[in-house]
Amino acid sequence: MRVLLITPSRIVRDTFISQLIPRGIVLSWCENISNVIKKIKESNQSFDVIVIEVVSKYDVTSFLSIFRELELKGAIVLYTEIHTPSEVYEYLKLGVSGFLQKPLVTNNIFTVVSKAYEHFKGAPPERKVVRVELKEGEGTVEFVSTSGIRVIASIVDLSVGGLAFSYTSKFEDAFFEGDEISRLRIILKDEETYAKGRIKAKISDKRIGIIVFTQLNLDTIQKISKFIFLKIST
Repeated sequence: MRVLLITPSRIVRDTFISQLIPRGIVLSWCENISNVIKKIKESNQSFDVIVIEVVSKYDVTSFLSIFRELELKGAIVLYTEIHTPSEVYEYLKLGVSGFLQKPLVTNNIFTVVSKAYEHFKGAPPERKVVRVELKEGEGTVEFVSTSGIRVIASIVDLSVGGLAFSYTSKFEDAFFEGDEISRLRIILKDEETYAKGRIKAKISDKRIGIIVFTQLNLDTIQKISKFIFLKIST
């Protein structure tokens, strides 16, 4: 599922990142709606769900009218204050599929977005993994193996479910498939966070190890999700 979020608030954006990226949803972001249709047409991108924070009711209704006239595809969700049933009806006539009420309730984000998707596609969203490849210097993982050796390696692939890392020959016998890692130090550019994991696979001829996370705290989920979002967005 591809979701476009239109909001001037980076706090709202980061909340959506932490709720949607871990669920396998690709998120894009625009600060305002003035050039969204132009960008969609020029880039030939399609979005399953478009979430719009209502800052100006006039801008939103104009956008919805143009969106419908051009027969562009995608379910529309509004993040707004709804005061009366007549407001709801007015937006429904313009093709709105769902509403997120202000102030934002974090746990409602995925529920409302997935229902809008289902309304648009006629089927629930398929669960996928959002992952990114890392270049040299973008990410490092450190851990002490079960044999007591401190391993420092470069992250080459990352998702909220786990990571793949490239190691040097000196760590060839430091860890093995199935090892439980009680403390993973994950460094992503200038950020660092911690997790627990298990060595899922070791590809010796390529010197690649794969770790699945067995325990993540909220801080780790947020930092990994935001890193993935920024990588996708650039």
